[in-house]
Amino acid sequence: MPAADHYLSRSGHAAQAVAESPFTIEVRFTGGLSDRQRAAFASAADRWSQVIVGDLPSVVVDGETIDDVLIVAEGADIDGTGQVLGQAGPTHLRPESAGVAALLPARGEMTFDSADLAALQADGSLDDVIAHEMGHVLGIGTLWEAKGLLAGSGSGDPTFTGAGAVAEWGALGGSGDVPVENTGGPGTAEGHWRESVFADELMSGFISEAGNPLSRMTAASLRDLGYDVALDAAEAYALPAAAPAGRAAAVRRLARCAVTVPTAVVLPGSSLLG
Repeated sequence: MPAADHYLSRSGHAAQAVAESPFTIEVRFTGGLSDRQRAAFASAADRWSQVIVGDLPSVVVDGETIDDVLIVAEGADIDGTGQVLGQAGPTHLRPESAGVAALLPARGEMTFDSADLAALQADGSLDDVIAHEMGHVLGIGTLWEAKGLLAGSGSGDPTFTGAGAVAEWGALGGSGDVPVENTGGPGTAEGHWRESVFADELMSGFISEAGNPLSRMTAASLRDLGYDVALDAAEAYALPAAAPAGRAAAVRRLARCAVTVPTAVVLPGSSLLG
């Protein structure tokens, strides 16, 4: 894609004869990213906006009107490959008076170490890593507790309790609430689906080289957060019979283990438009 300072997602624009979704993700690039890396952000924005299909109430943040989510993205020299990847997460949340959209992100940021991005690009995992981290900006793992959807925090067996995701977990063959990651320390534990159960699902805590599907369960978890979603836009996924032998040597520990999450500000009711 040509170098540009922003990208606006247009759900359904790529080889699909469907109407565009009213939900858009604007990615504003502020520097330090190659064209290929910018393309990964654009692809991730399209991927998520094919699943999220409902408009959110517009808000004003620092004098700027945002509809629906603005993500500020950049690459920076931090500390080289394999250490601190960067920072990703929501920075501004919709007011508690926003109805079903209460506490949903309006603005977020994704800042990555340029060296890590180059390494991810080289090993083929760049697109899935960027999509994964964008999922955290949208609230997956980062807003579960705030929305009252995380049970058993600190217990060694945390679970996600949202009714939609629980139903899809059941359709996959599971029972009870959805297992959430319980290992890996802060940032990985309690912010992902459990790797030992879900393996290569996009929002588990580890990633394989390429082809990490965004499942109906993840899409349904977005509905549990308050988004309007199209479950049929999710990607084909099935539970593994067991974690593949030797998997630990074949996966990269995902960004959340090395990413600091910005503190999110809940906007006042006066920020809502309309």
